Amino acid sequence: MTGTIVHADVMITAPEEIDVVAINDQEISGGLFSASENRYKLDAGVHNISVRYKQLFEHRTGEHDVLKSDIVTLNQVQLQDGQNYKLTLVGAPSNFEEGKTFAEQPTVGVENAQGQLIAKQIGANSKAKPWLSKGLFGSVMDLRSKDDEPKNVSTQSSMISAQTAKTVPPAVQTQPVTQNATASGKAQQLIQLWQSATPQERQKFTAWLAEQATNQ
Repeated sequence: MTGTIVHADVMITAPEEIDVVAINDQEISGGLFSASENRYKLDAGVHNISVRYKQLFEHRTGEHDVLKSDIVTLNQVQLQDGQNYKLTLVGAPSNFEEGKTFAEQPTVGVENAQGQLIAKQIGANSKAKPWLSKGLFGSVMDLRSKDDEPKNVSTQSSMISAQTAKTVPPAVQTQPVTQNATASGKAQQLIQLWQSATPQERQKFTAWLAEQATNQ
């Protein structure tokens, strides 16, 4: 057993089509060139997990579209100590037309290691917030709390089981971002990342840039 597993109370994974934007109403870093699965370490207990459905579709013409839903928050999700969980799209679309319909009312769930659905949320239920800072590559993110003081969260439960809890672990702590990098250094880093990226990663980056231009 590795040290990472020993210290991780809970591990939750998210497929590429589920963009995790916040845990317990606090922004977390995501991947611009995300992996097929992103993993997150959490404290055991009750969590509010905010996500959005986001999927790239390629057309026969060579063009592509990115479908993106509003934010879906799974409230009061009970995660047991030492267990592994997976975020999943319930009734996931298989083509672009299905994706457009799904994006209007996405259904996102949480499965345990046995594949049992323990919580789900039908439809977007959260207003967009400035959860915009993203990393460049997907990785295992340690979102466990660093202190022992719990915070109360007043939200309705989306748990499928009858169990509820009234407290959640302390708010997610994120690592500070170093601000002293020069503009030229950042530009060089982006160039190196582009040169080392796969064609699929470059396509995702191009789609992301187009999305940012649309949102401005």
